[in-house]
Amino acid sequence: MSIAERIKVARKGAGMSQRDLGAAIGVTAPAISKYEKGEVIPNSRVLILLSEALNVNIDFFFRKVAANLSEPHYRCRKSLKKKEENIIHGKVTDWLERYLEVEMISGITASLVLPSREECRVSTLEDVEAIAQKVRDEWDLGLDPIENVMDVLEQHGIKVGIFEAPDSFDALTFYHDEKTPVIAINKSMTGDRQRYNCAHELGHLILQVEPSLDEEDAAHRFAGAFLVPREMVWKELGKKRRVIDLRELYLLKHKYGMSMKAWIHRARDLGIITKGSEKGLYIRLNRVMVGKEEPAKQVKHEMPTYMHLLILRAMNEKKITLSRARELFGGNLPEIATEVE
Repeated sequence: MSIAERIKVARKGAGMSQRDLGAAIGVTAPAISKYEKGEVIPNSRVLILLSEALNVNIDFFFRKVAANLSEPHYRCRKSLKKKEENIIHGKVTDWLERYLEVEMISGITASLVLPSREECRVSTLEDVEAIAQKVRDEWDLGLDPIENVMDVLEQHGIKVGIFEAPDSFDALTFYHDEKTPVIAINKSMTGDRQRYNCAHELGHLILQVEPSLDEEDAAHRFAGAFLVPREMVWKELGKKRRVIDLRELYLLKHKYGMSMKAWIHRARDLGIITKGSEKGLYIRLNRVMVGKEEPAKQVKHEMPTYMHLLILRAMNEKKITLSRARELFGGNLPEIATEVE
């Protein structure tokens, strides 16, 4: 990617027009247009002004590593504006290029470990249930709660990043160089929603859905089955229930990191409760909701650690300096006390 292309990517990622950027650095919109077309190469002073106005490190304009992204699959509660999409795309591109550079410096890349496409063809929700258990088996996850879903995905070759984004945005999935899957998650969501969205997007990456089955229904079923296998749902709730207390669901939410709402849906999927019971539980839950959040304590946010660990390793092996480590991380490296909180 040339300097001209990077100026354009950074501008769109900052949600700025050419006129906005020109005003910020004291030049005209046509001058910005010439920079972006490569007709004029900005000198070092202009590049410094551009980096400050666009909130990117100046090394962004000279990176040798470029992220080649496929068409992203967005998961949103309502459609994003084009400007919002550009901002998210810009943030993801910057993060992924830093990630790829860290891997290049360290010489370490996690191998992609996913079932083959043929193994993941599904035409029924029961097929989806089986594929979710197959993935857990192949990844040696057993039946217990997954401590950190993001880390599990990264350990098996799926890159995961978290970003500040509008509330309407949940997640997006795409491929780098048509072979490396990448998932971007909204940083501001509660931990249970982050975990569910990671599992949901994993379903989209893995499942080969036949026309007879709705793809979103399949991804939802996969997410629930991946986070809480059927055997564990039966163990916790039993195979048939007439009444379930919200306090049970609250405890299970924090044990497995899956929302109370998702637990209700999972119980209905497995035939543990009737459709009428499901509706009644949703009504009772909605009465105690605080805005859009479920009651009482929320599940802690997750953080992917793979890239962070690679940066620390490269720094301690003297492959990069502290200042370079900060550039690659995208800011100051968190202190131990910050991580523990």
